[in-house]
Amino acid sequence: MNSKFNSNDLGYFTYTNYVDHNAWVGYRWIKPTNWYNNIFMNFNLTYSRRLNPGSFQAANLNFNVNGQLKNLWYAGLFTGYEPKGNNYYEPRVPGKVFRGWSNYFIGIWFETNNAKKYSLSLETMFIDRSLFNSLRYSVSLGNRYRFNNKLTISHNLNVSPQTNNAGFAAISGSDVIFGRRDVESVENILNIKYSFSSKMSINTRVRHYWSEVHYKSFYTLQQDGGLAPNNSFNQDVDQNYNAFNVDAVFTWQYAPGSFINIVWKNAAYDFNRTTDHGYFKNFDKTMQADDNNNLSLKVIYFLDYLQIKKWKKKSK
Repeated sequence: MNSKFNSNDLGYFTYTNYVDHNAWVGYRWIKPTNWYNNIFMNFNLTYSRRLNPGSFQAANLNFNVNGQLKNLWYAGLFTGYEPKGNNYYEPRVPGKVFRGWSNYFIGIWFETNNAKKYSLSLETMFIDRSLFNSLRYSVSLGNRYRFNNKLTISHNLNVSPQTNNAGFAAISGSDVIFGRRDVESVENILNIKYSFSSKMSINTRVRHYWSEVHYKSFYTLQQDGGLAPNNSFNQDVDQNYNAFNVDAVFTWQYAPGSFINIVWKNAAYDFNRTTDHGYFKNFDKTMQADDNNNLSLKVIYFLDYLQIKKWKKKSK
């Protein structure tokens, strides 16, 4: 992807000017035994370079094994290593580079039998980074209960705290300021789906996202991509961001290939620089913030060309 390519048609992307190489090798056991139905093991390698001028950006080597047990549960384990790379995007200034860190990571996950009324999924990950002895943890917990053929409720929670993370803080004059910071992110999602019939349903998604960034010390980005202590920068660049969204979609298939969709969207956002409040205090403040409501109607009608030809023949 060169620097002139615009990849934002399907979302917001700021990464350009790179060439990526990916390779993997895997082996699968497909003959069931006394304790598993199948197992898949694979090694993966990603190598990324700057396209122009050509230089190394990042690499990732990881190992993954997962499979289905005899009770129809799924489980997996993954681990990997990333060497120190060159980050051309985090400095936010063309021509600057941040050398970043190397890290080791490991994680495990499992999913219970999805055919049951109640199912549970859990994934945990731990990352140990070389710069500032940074540590990152991630826990994702999912629950789903199918009351009957009409009503299903699911809940997903992701908690991802980081200590001594390094990242962009501000631009001061001609200097790019980085910071050593603690980052905490929590995402809560509740899904409710009710089917009136095989052709009519309503799906509601309620989401709250909280991200807090607290800076503990500051550094000036050097020309070689390293960081030098900066004791003079004293701006308040802490961040506390909350987003609350409700998306409700009513769908009715009133004819083959033809749909009526009624969509209600509610969104509330809150941003400040206060980082001494916990999750529930932030959630309460977000509920009091101004919100934006949108209601839309979309009608899709499928025209069968062959049917139209039959109508024309009958009319003659």
